[in-house]
Amino acid sequence: MTSHFKWYASDAETRPPPQASYTFPTEASKSEKMTPRIPPKNGGIFTPGGVIRLEFPAQGYVNVNNTVISFDATLSGPATGTYRFQNDIQSCISRVRIIYGGTPLEDIIDYNIIRRCMTEWTGTTQNAVMDEAGICDGIGGQMVCGGGGTAAGDAQIHGHVNVRQKFIQGKSSLIGTDALSTPANFIGSKTFGNVGDTVTNAAGAGTDRVTRRYTIQLGAGLLNQDKFLPTKWLASQFAIELTLAPASDCIYSPNSTALTSNPTYAWTNINLIPEILQFDPSYDEAFLMGLKTSGVPIKFASWHRYGFVTSGTNISIQIQEKSRSVKSIYTVQKRNASNFTSDTGACFFDSADASSLQSYQYRVGGRYMPGAPVENSQSGGAISNGAAESFVELSKCLNTLGDSRLSTNMSNLNWGLQKPASVQLENDYSFELVTVPGATGIPVLGQLECVTSTTVSSSFCGTLPSQMFAMAINLETTNGVEVSGLNAEEQVMRER
Repeated sequence: MTSHFKWYASDAETRPPPQASYTFPTEASKSEKMTPRIPPKNGGIFTPGGVIRLEFPAQGYVNVNNTVISFDATLSGPATGTYRFQNDIQSCISRVRIIYGGTPLEDIIDYNIIRRCMTEWTGTTQNAVMDEAGICDGIGGQMVCGGGGTAAGDAQIHGHVNVRQKFIQGKSSLIGTDALSTPANFIGSKTFGNVGDTVTNAAGAGTDRVTRRYTIQLGAGLLNQDKFLPTKWLASQFAIELTLAPASDCIYSPNSTALTSNPTYAWTNINLIPEILQFDPSYDEAFLMGLKTSGVPIKFASWHRYGFVTSGTNISIQIQEKSRSVKSIYTVQKRNASNFTSDTGACFFDSADASSLQSYQYRVGGRYMPGAPVENSQSGGAISNGAAESFVELSKCLNTLGDSRLSTNMSNLNWGLQKPASVQLENDYSFELVTVPGATGIPVLGQLECVTSTTVSSSFCGTLPSQMFAMAINLETTNGVEVSGLNAEEQVMRER
């Protein structure tokens, strides 16, 4: 069950049919492993909106599960203010294309949204801990840390801090030796400053820049299946194209009024690092024989995205999907236009004040799935019931239902929580839950991060993450041999 922490989880989903198998190298087969560093084909410095093209060499067999992309991300902006990358550095990637010659094998639009959802739904918990996810992917939540003045012997107080802001890659002007105010207000710690550069800053030095090296594995389906890619036998160029997202889609500031200009970012020193295996001629001969006779099909899952602008209370959405096998559907509510004071990766439970998402249900052809609407409010009223049924449906899609061995980042704080008046739950731990939902179902929030007093400004944060709610349905069926999804080629799918 722990395999669900890889994107395309269970063995039943990804096991290829018998005719797709080919001879795996035996211990008697001579093999050599190479890990070349391949720079982009079309440049060296990429800024928001840029397209990065990485081409695989036409040699050997690529082990896609050990293939990574390494790069330096430089966060830059005004000297005053506080800002950081949103959770998971892959929030910077808005589109991923896997291309064979001129044919796109995969084209994942809004990749950053999908990646962020999977980070929160299936990744390890980020509540009060910091783990290995921050090393390569820049993933982090909040944890307790001490703070105080910068001079030796200054008093220290403890409070929650944003891990990405203080330890991974954050830029802040909250630094100095100002006196602490009352610990009860968690106002004081002005020792954020800038996270130190982990690499030489190729984009320039200065107090308004901070650079860090990341090494990521893309979540494209073709790069997460178990078979080698025989690039030496491909007739056309095999390549990856990454489109970088606008800065407001991947950078968050707790208080943009302190910014004298908008922050931005750049990627440099980019390298594709594939693991390429070379085998002796006997293996190549056996592979070529299979290629000439029955071919070597490679099965993988991918993502399709559809966007709608909705309004009203009773909403019906037609999904224009015509794939042969649809495994699951995830519907999320998001902010239409991004800005620096909102966590663009947040997925809302509801979007109106003093209301709650009532229920949802999918219709496929003439059938409703599930058979009864998934209820999210108390007796059809305006108060959330915690949306436990919706979480069960999401767990079915992710193959995590009943598996509590590894704790994910999902909790009551970012699932099924109603929005307070005039505030969306999209503030990346800047807020604290002051009082739990009462008779009205609406919580009371208080902002901690970047709240100012007469003498100091707080760099402590709260414990309330951005909302990550989804309306999901699992469409997989099985004939006893292979698990497959629903055939959408001849049916209309609709959510209401």
